Amino acid sequence: MADHQLHGRLPGIQLGRAFAALAVFYFHTHLALNYFDPARLYTWQFLADRGAAGVDLFFAISGFIVCYVSKAPGYTPLNFLAKRFFRIYPLNALATLVMVVLFSRSIGGPPHEIEPGRLLRSLLILPQQTPMNAVGWTLEYEVIFYVVSAILIPLGGVRLLLVWCVAAAAIGTGIAPQPPIISRFGDDHYADFAAGVFAYMMVARLPPRWSSSLVLLALAIGTYVFGLRLSPWMTPAACCLAVAGLALLPSAPRPIVKLGDISYGLYVWHWPLFMILPWLALRKQFDPGNGEIWRWILLAFLVAIASASWICFERPINRWAARWLDERSRTGTVVGASRSDAIT
Repeated sequence: MADHQLHGRLPGIQLGRAFAALAVFYFHTHLALNYFDPARLYTWQFLADRGAAGVDLFFAISGFIVCYVSKAPGYTPLNFLAKRFFRIYPLNALATLVMVVLFSRSIGGPPHEIEPGRLLRSLLILPQQTPMNAVGWTLEYEVIFYVVSAILIPLGGVRLLLVWCVAAAAIGTGIAPQPPIISRFGDDHYADFAAGVFAYMMVARLPPRWSSSLVLLALAIGTYVFGLRLSPWMTPAACCLAVAGLALLPSAPRPIVKLGDISYGLYVWHWPLFMILPWLALRKQFDPGNGEIWRWILLAFLVAIASASWICFERPINRWAARWLDERSRTGTVVGASRSDAIT
């Protein structure tokens, strides 16, 4: 991966984000379609069974990205954390408030589940059993991983971060189960972060090349499809190979890259949408045989909502944050801040 790429997005990584978000969407569609006749659904069983691995891929991509941006000109831990804050927290807060509205109308859960403590922890992305937006548990891991990486990379580089992730996975798995406040610092999900860090170490000095990328992606698919028969640890291994292959991908179709841009919105918004459909189907007495049609209508709605969220909410906040950080860097408030906002 050539050094000059440090100023821009990697198209393959955006492709990976899009695939991960869509895999999780498909995995969760059974929740949205529980009103409909399951005998009339044409379910792709592989994704229905294994789509949750999209979360593993998201974590591995995060492991790769923190290493990637740490080598960018102007990187500082505070600047990195500030960008991550503005990338993650505003949209999570908006989605959390939407879930509060849904709960208040008994959509997705009874109103008494709107507890002040739960709401506050959800807004702050603090460890808890079930956030208001249920998929928000993954953000708790992401936030802690970002903070840890901002501390460890300046001290010992990506190798120290890799050691910590491997140790967190090993120790956390050995003493499972744990309460959320502990598990967010160490359990088997850290094997996924380690996979992304190791993927960066594998390809950091390699140029983008179709042959290398496709070989690694083929190995990733084979490892995931057949390796799980040997060990559950094959999922992080497959994610490592996949992220390495994606990082070396010279190009990707522009529409897929655009889906990668909105992947955070796809992930965050799919849960509220899945809460609404069963409620609406029951109220309007939808035809129980049309579940498969509604699966793809939901996807179209989700892409539209995530696109609007990106254009009208996320991207303006990211750009404002980049300008604000740039101004602070010029005044010396944030030392070494960079205008580059290449990785979102």
